[in-house]
Amino acid sequence: MSEEWDEVVHEVNLMVQRLWAFRDDLWAAENSGALTALQGEFVKWIGAWVPDFTAALETAVRIEQYMTNSAKDETAEEGATE
Repeated sequence: MSEEWDEVVHEVNLMVQRLWAFRDDLWAAENSGALTALQGEFVKWIGAWVPDFTAALETAVRIEQYMTNSAKDETAEEGATE
């Protein structure tokens, strides 16, 4: 794989990790009972973005599938040329 592709994969993985950590932080804040009413509303508003988290995760899964399929294709091509 190219260096550019490796960078794309790396960035997607970082994005997913950061989004899930952010989601976990939001839930912890919401469940802490220490937020003001306004802060609680804000956390719930941001929490409504969960589909965006899911989209990021799906992107990572699709990249993983692509890489797996590419590796299989490369292996098949190598076998065909031998």
